[in-house]
Amino acid sequence: MKILIVEDSRINQFIARDTLIKHSIECEIEYAMDGEEAIEQIYSKKVDLVLLDIIMPKMTGLQLLEHLQNTKLEDPPKIIMLTTINDSKTLKMCFDLGASDYIKKPFEEMDFISRINSTIRELQNEKKMKQTALLLEQQYKQLKEANESLKEAQYHLVQKEKLVAIGELAAGIAHEINNPLAFVISNFSNIKQYVKDFQNFINAMISRLEDTEITLDELKSVSLEYWKKCDMEFVFEDFPELISDSEKGLARVAKIVSSMRNFARLSDEDYFEYVDINELFEEVLIVVNNEVKYVATVETHFGQCPSIYCNKGQIEQVLVNLIVNAAHAIKNYTYAGTGVIKIETRAEPDGCIIMICDNGCGISDENLSKIFDPFFTTKPVGQGTGLGLSISHNIIVDKHHGKINVSSKIGSGTCFTVKIPYLQEMK
Repeated sequence: MKILIVEDSRINQFIARDTLIKHSIECEIEYAMDGEEAIEQIYSKKVDLVLLDIIMPKMTGLQLLEHLQNTKLEDPPKIIMLTTINDSKTLKMCFDLGASDYIKKPFEEMDFISRINSTIRELQNEKKMKQTALLLEQQYKQLKEANESLKEAQYHLVQKEKLVAIGELAAGIAHEINNPLAFVISNFSNIKQYVKDFQNFINAMISRLEDTEITLDELKSVSLEYWKKCDMEFVFEDFPELISDSEKGLARVAKIVSSMRNFARLSDEDYFEYVDINELFEEVLIVVNNEVKYVATVETHFGQCPSIYCNKGQIEQVLVNLIVNAAHAIKNYTYAGTGVIKIETRAEPDGCIIMICDNGCGISDENLSKIFDPFFTTKPVGQGTGLGLSISHNIIVDKHHGKINVSSKIGSGTCFTVKIPYLQEMK
């Protein structure tokens, strides 16, 4: 603590000093005879408290206050005025210019020391508050950095889980693509043969037309002979069907690849767009088709729902996870072909409702309470990461401000109900 006594009277300087010492005020004491000298010391030394006389030569106390106010020091000292003036207007000017208190001269010892102690306490409290504010700022910065790191780790975890799902679905997707491709390849083998038949027939006709001695009746007879020999009637009938079926097969492959590409893309977690939930389900069912079709029939009941403003990739990840989980719950529990997965969408005033239900094995009450916990799984070791439902809960509840609930009964099946608001609050 450093106290500067600015007083043009040496006697008053000494009285102030002796009073401070007598009452054990721990401080360094500096002196100035006028305002100009005081300014030099305030700038050159770290002064905490100034005892400032109002009436002084060169620069008065009021002028010094005005100068300090205009200078706007980063850490200005507290100022107590020393005055014989009883004019309330002058005292008000002192307070308006930044003074903290005033002490009347001649000094009354208890009044002097109580006002000094009060101002010192203010200084100490302000110092503690600044230290606390600085500490809070540092903690906030650390917390913000930790939150950013956690957010980044969470983002990578979501993407990693998606890659795991892609890996599990890859074999099925390959099978889904292979079936129409094999069909198209077979068709094109026949198409090549038909093109060859066309060429043979046309070449035969051209060679006959070049024979100038052939009659029209002979040409008709030869043409009919070649037509029957090459079975051109069947070729003309089958050829368009082969082309049409091949187009459908290739369109199916293109749709599967497009759906898988959309699901596999690493989407920006902050990118939101308007999405038709029913159209999104159509894409998802293509991606999971091979995982589902051998264990269950999918029944869809799509209602008319307004588009929802969401992160498409994240919502798609949730739907894939819930449908695949339903298929796994049915597999090895029900007889082949008897499993049913029911998917329903409907509109409510404040959001879209999605229900995905199965008639699989069901979940016990004990496990139901832990179903959304990270790393919790009832699958055998090596199957599943235990993160799918935890990440789905985070996507729906934390990122989209929605709801996800589950009801289940052992031996009857499980039903997940998801609610997603149509709009999201702007960040």
